[in-house]
Amino acid sequence: MTFEARFAFVVFFFLCWTIVALLPWVVTAILVRGRGAIVALPLAVLAAWAGGVLVPLLGWRDMTGFFVSLAAAVLAAGAGSAGGIAFARRLNIDTARPSPTRRARLDS
Repeated sequence: MTFEARFAFVVFFFLCWTIVALLPWVVTAILVRGRGAIVALPLAVLAAWAGGVLVPLLGWRDMTGFFVSLAAAVLAAGAGSAGGIAFARRLNIDTARPSPTRRARLDS
């Protein structure tokens, strides 16, 4: 297998894990109404990549391993999303600059 084909194969896997990572992130973003979701997105994708890469490193390098890596990416992305939301809440990112309507409610 040439280097280009091998590289394309690896890029394809990372693309699949990225697409799969968006599903739990969207569910998490809906549950928290978008508060802190932008912080959770890169963490969800990185966690999905780590979960996906872990499966072939453990020796599952066949078609079953591919599907298991997709499942591992979904689970890891869910954990990354939850961690990102918790991190955003810990930093109080959403309350740093209140919106004008929120500011009006706080003043009254």
